Amino acid sequence: MHDAAALLLTWVLKLGVVTAAALYPLRSELWRLSHFFDVADIYSLADSNLDVWALTLAQAAVLAALLSWVSSPGRRYSGLVMAPPYSKASHGIYWSCTLFELLLLGKAVVAAVLAEDRLLPPGPDAPAEAVGHSGLLCMYGSIVAALLCSFLEGWLGQRLVARWRKLCEALEASMAGGSSRSGSSAHGSSGSSAAQPLLGKATAVVEEDKESATIPELILLSAPDAHILMLAFTAGAAAALGQAAIPYYTGKIIDYASIDPDPHQFKMTTLKMLGVALGCAVFTGIRGGLFTVAMTRLNVRLRQKLFSSLMQQDAGFFDTTKTGEITSRLAADTTTVSDQICLNLNVMLRSATQAAMVLVFMFSASWRLTVVTFVMIPLVLVVCKLYGAYYRKLSKKVQTELAEANSVADEALSSMTTVKAHAAEDSTLAAYAAKLRRFHMLQRSEAVAYALYMTTNTFLAAAVVAAVLFYGGTLVLRGAMSAGSLVSFMLFQQSLSSAFQALGDVFSALSAAVGAADKVVELMKRQPAVAETGSLVPAQFQGKLTLQDVTFHYPARPTLRVLSGLSLTVRPGEIVALVGPSGGGKSSIVKLVERFYEPGEGRVLIDDRPVGEYNRKWLKQRVALVSQEPVLYARSIRRNILYGLEEEDGVPPDQVPTQEDVEQAARLANAHDFICALPEGYETECGEKGVQLSGGQKQRIAIARALVRRPAVLLLDEATSALDADSEAVVQEALDRTMKNRTVLVIAHRLSTVQDAHRIVVIQHGQVAEQGTHDELLEAGGVYASLVRRQLARAPSAASLLRSTSSASILR
Repeated sequence: MHDAAALLLTWVLKLGVVTAAALYPLRSELWRLSHFFDVADIYSLADSNLDVWALTLAQAAVLAALLSWVSSPGRRYSGLVMAPPYSKASHGIYWSCTLFELLLLGKAVVAAVLAEDRLLPPGPDAPAEAVGHSGLLCMYGSIVAALLCSFLEGWLGQRLVARWRKLCEALEASMAGGSSRSGSSAHGSSGSSAAQPLLGKATAVVEEDKESATIPELILLSAPDAHILMLAFTAGAAAALGQAAIPYYTGKIIDYASIDPDPHQFKMTTLKMLGVALGCAVFTGIRGGLFTVAMTRLNVRLRQKLFSSLMQQDAGFFDTTKTGEITSRLAADTTTVSDQICLNLNVMLRSATQAAMVLVFMFSASWRLTVVTFVMIPLVLVVCKLYGAYYRKLSKKVQTELAEANSVADEALSSMTTVKAHAAEDSTLAAYAAKLRRFHMLQRSEAVAYALYMTTNTFLAAAVVAAVLFYGGTLVLRGAMSAGSLVSFMLFQQSLSSAFQALGDVFSALSAAVGAADKVVELMKRQPAVAETGSLVPAQFQGKLTLQDVTFHYPARPTLRVLSGLSLTVRPGEIVALVGPSGGGKSSIVKLVERFYEPGEGRVLIDDRPVGEYNRKWLKQRVALVSQEPVLYARSIRRNILYGLEEEDGVPPDQVPTQEDVEQAARLANAHDFICALPEGYETECGEKGVQLSGGQKQRIAIARALVRRPAVLLLDEATSALDADSEAVVQEALDRTMKNRTVLVIAHRLSTVQDAHRIVVIQHGQVAEQGTHDELLEAGGVYASLVRRQLARAPSAASLLRSTSSASILR
C-alpha cells in the first residue's frame, strides 16, 4: 500500500537525519554511549541533542507497536475472532505524536534561551567541556526534521488504521455472506468459494476509498480566477512587506530620537515610514478589491453550476428532497461558501505573508527571541485543528437545521390560502418554532465552542508576550540588544500574534464554509438516477406506446409497489383512456412514458424502442403532456406557450415556432379569443405561477403549449378535473379538437371524455383489470360498470342521468 511505503520512508528519513545529527558531534567519542555515566558526562540539556535522538527512537517504537497491534485482521480469544481496537490505536498515534512534538518544541525553547552561540559542533581538538555539544545547526536540524516527519507520520498512521479497519469490516461482511451462501447451498459446499467474489469486492471497495472532493472541487471552481488571485496575492505580499517594515522603522526612530540621537536620520526615517505606510495602504486596497471581484465571480459560478446540476436531477430526487432545503443550498449556502472562502482567503494570504515577512525581520533582530515566539505557532495550530474539526461538524448540523426550518416556512408561505382556510396558523408557527429551537441550541453550542477557542488563543498570545518581554529585557540588561531593537521586536511580535490570530479565525471560518460547501458540492456532483444519455433521432415517428411487464415503485416509497407486471399497448392514432380507483397507478403510467422515473422491472417503449434511447429534447417536442394543474411562469403568454422551444433551450432558430404558429396553437386550444381581449394580448404577463389568469385560461394556455409542438403523442393527465362546468366545457371542446389524428393517452373522470375513446383501460392495484369500449365494459358489468354505478348513486338525479349517460361522470 502507498501509505505504508510512505510511512516507512518517513521513518527511515527521520531516524537517519536525527541519528546523524546526534552522532556526528560525538564522532570521536562514540565509545562513551556504551556507559550510562559517560553519557551523563557529555549530555547537556541546552547543548546536546541526544535527548532528541532518544525521543525519536522511543516515538518510532511506540508507533510501530500501535500499528502492529492493529495490522492483523482479527485476534482469537477462546475461539472467537475479535476485531483489533482500531479507535484506541488511532487515538494512541495522535496523542503520541502530539506529545513528541510538544517535547521537541520545549527543547527548542531551552536551546534558544540557554545554548551557546556555536553554529557547528566542536572539532576533535575542542576542550573537554565542549565535548558533546551538538552545535545550533545540528540541534535545530534534528528538531525541525523530527517535527516535520512526526506530522507526516501521524497523518499516515491514522490513514493506515482507517484503511485496515474498513478492510476488516469488509472481510467480516464477506465471510458472513459466504457462510450464508454455504448454508443455503443444496450441495453443502464450503463457504470459501462463495466468499471469494465478496472478498474481492470488499477489497476493491477499500482500495477505491477516496478523500472528500470538497476542497479540490472548490479549487477547480476558482481556477478561472487564477490571474485575479495572483494579482491579489502579489498586492497582498507588497502590503505585508510594508506592514512588516513599519515596526522596523519605529525601532530606528526611537534609537535616533533617544538612544543615539541623530536629527537628520530621525527625519529621514520618519519620511520613509510614511512612504511605506502609504504604499501599504494602496496595495491593501488593491488586494481587497481584487478578492471581492473573485468572490463575486465564484458566487455566480457556484450558483450556475449548482442550478445546472439541479436541472439535471430526476423526479425521484425532488420527491425525497424538500424544496426549502434545495433553495437554502442555492441561496444561503452558495453565498456562505463564496463569501467566506474568498474573504478568508484574502485574510489568510495577507496574514501568512505578513507572518513570513515579520519572521525575517525578527530573526535579523534576535534569533533567540524569535524561537521563543515561534513556539506559539504549533500550539495555535493544534487548538485550531481541534476546534475546526468540531466546528465543521457543528456547522453542517446548523445548516441542515436551518434548511429544514426554511422548508417549513416555504411550504406554509407557498400555500397560505390552505393554511388560513383550515385556521392552521398556530400549528404552522409551532412547527417552525420547533425547528428554530433546534437551530438555536446548535447555535449556542457554536457560541460555547467559539468562546473556549478565543479564550485559549488569547491566553497563548499574552503568555508569549510576557515570555518575550522577560527574556528580551534580560538581553537588554546584558547589553546584547538595544532598547530600540526590543521595541521593534515587540511590535514584530504583536504583528505576528495578530497574523496568527487572524489565521486562527480564518481557519474556523473556512471550516464553516467547507461545512456548507460539502452539501453544495455533493449536490453539484450528484448523478441523476435516470440518466439522459439517449441520442436516437429517427427519421419517422409514429407514436406507438408500449409497456411490457412493468413493475414500479416511487423512490420516496420504496416498499409500496404501484405497478405490478403491467402490460399495455397504445397503437398510433389511438385514443386510450385510463380509468380506475384513485391510487391504482394511472398517473404513474404517464410519468413512466415521460421518463420522469424508470421502472424497476419491465420496459417502456415508444415505436418499439426503449424511451431512454431517444434524444430527450427531440422526444419532448413529439410527446406533449397536459397535467391536471398546469404551471405557468412569470413571463408573457407567448413565452409560456413557447416554453422549452426558444433558442436558449438549444432549438435552432429556424425551428423556433413563429407568432403565427403560437396563434394557431392558441386557436386550437380555444385560447386565442380571450388572449386577444387582454390589454397586451400575447405579451400579457401571467404572473408567478399564472396567478393573473383563471383556472380555465391557464389550462387552455397549457394545451396551446402542448399543441405548438405539433406532437405525435398527447398525454392528458386529468386535464379538466379541477375546472368548473363552464371552463370544463370550453377546455373539453379544445381537447376534442386536438386529439384527432394523434396517439392520445388520457386519464380522465369525465364520462364525456372517456366514452369517446377508442379503448378504455381500467387500472386497479397496479394492473390492467379490464379493457374495451365504453359499451363493452358496461355490458361486462365489471370494475368499470361498478365505478359508473357508484358515481351515479351519489347524484340526486341518478335516474335521469342513467337514461342519459352522455352527461354522467366517472370517478378515477
